[in-house]
Parts: sequence; structure tokens; C-alpha cells
Amino acid sequence: MSLSEEQRRFIDSALTVRVATLSARGMPLVTPLWFGRDGDTIYLGTRASAPHSRNMLANPSVMLLAGDRWGHRTKRVLRLQGIADVRAIEALTWRRKASLAWRYFLRPAAAADYARNWRELRTRRRYYGERTDGVCIEIHVQSAEFIAQPVAE
Repeated sequence: MSLSEEQRRFIDSALTVRVATLSARGMPLVTPLWFGRDGDTIYLGTRASAPHSRNMLANPSVMLLAGDRWGHRTKRVLRLQGIADVRAIEALTWRRKASLAWRYFLRPAAAADYARNWRELRTRRRYYGERTDGVCIEIHVQSAEFIAQPVAE
């Protein structure tokens, strides 16, 4: 399936996606994650031991919800359904890494936020240094549609 230009722009403006997976026993799990887009493929850099990664290995059908614009809630959500392919971390190419770096650290607003939270740098370095079981998850989109943002009552 090919995403429309409007869908691509909407995805590109979201900071996170909520990834819904099912365990081998059929239990649902929704996890907010940072992500990137490479053409019509959504990719996630994460740990192999994370529950959502294990779920995708057991059941590769996933649903993604993108419902924010640079961290601010939107009136509609883009719901994507796809098949996850859990790959070695090498699938997170330098081009993809550079795209993620720009998106989350180098963009002016992101860099300002990063600078405001400079005290966390040592903790972040230790956190990421301890995670050695990285994988790249590629999600091949099969369908995409806009739906109204659920309203909390």
C-alpha cells in the first residue's frame, strides 16, 4: 500500500506513535515509541527483549496510531495497520539514524529541549550504553485511515 502525501505529512509531524501489539497469548499491549519513516515503511529502533518486540516476533500484525503534531494533540488520528519485520540493528542505516537524530535532537525545538534537560545527559548515556540487544523493526503498512481522536470524558 502506498501512503498519500497528506498521510506522509501527518506522520512526519508526529513525535511518537502508539504501537499496538498482541502477545502469543493474545494479550494486547500499547507502547508509545519514537519512530522514523522511510518511504512507506515505518521503522523503530528498540530492544529485542522489550515486550513489544517479543510480541511482534510472536504475532507480526500491528496497529500504529499517530495522533499528535510535534507533541500537541490533534483532532484526528492516523491509524496504520501493518506487518512488522524484526531485523538486526544494522537495518537501522546511517541515513535512518541521521533522520532520527534530526527529528528528535537536532531540530531547533528539539535541540532547545535537549539543552534545557542537559542534566539528564549522563543518565541517558548510561541508559543507552546498557542496552546492547538493539533491533530495527520495519513496519510495512497495509492500510491507513484518518479517524477522529478519542475524547476522554
